[in-house]
Amino acid sequence: MAKCKHCSAPLPSKSIICEYCGVRNDIELKRKSLGMRLPRSKRSCPDCLIFLDSIDIGKNKRFIIEKCERCFGLFFDNYELQRLLEERLEKSYWLDKHKLHSLLQHPLHKDRIIYRRCPECNKLMQRKNYLNRSGVIMDVCVEHGLWLDAGELKQIQEWTALGGKQNAKKDSLNEKHVHKRAQTKHRRNAHKRKKHYDSSPMETSDALADVMDMVSGVFSLGSRFRF
Repeated sequence: MAKCKHCSAPLPSKSIICEYCGVRNDIELKRKSLGMRLPRSKRSCPDCLIFLDSIDIGKNKRFIIEKCERCFGLFFDNYELQRLLEERLEKSYWLDKHKLHSLLQHPLHKDRIIYRRCPECNKLMQRKNYLNRSGVIMDVCVEHGLWLDAGELKQIQEWTALGGKQNAKKDSLNEKHVHKRAQTKHRRNAHKRKKHYDSSPMETSDALADVMDMVSGVFSLGSRFRF
């Protein structure tokens, strides 16, 4: 079991806050730069407003991301999170629905509904659920990358390892199948209605003739009483 970096008390695996001293602990990406100190990033933390640290988490070659030394939030450039998960996690071909459900019901931290600014361009980022199923709400800048709060990367890794990605793909395929069936049914119903109307042109023509006769009669009546 991990220990609190401040008081050395046991740190539960599902917590980033020490229950004894209240200090926030770093539970992910503890590996620092390899062999040399990296210069601090020019980007700033969207919460703490301090410059982010540049850290090299690569195993065989450099893989630099940015991290806040105060809140332990992480900023990934576009496609870096996907690369990290591919390097650190083996492909999962099984699904543990019970543990997956438990993980989603007990996230590593309670998400706050707040819109943050991109560390690079300072524009407000969008809030997106990772792969629409993980329960991790990321802050995403389409142009530059995404921000994860402390603990969220660990939850994504656990969710992926438990087969969450495969389950999300399965649900997505089911939704597409249901949507396709609904579209097919709608087209069939529309075709039936069109066929019904096209099969009775005489009725439509007779109704139009009756309306024209009524209009003609009104004009004739008006001309009869004209002074």
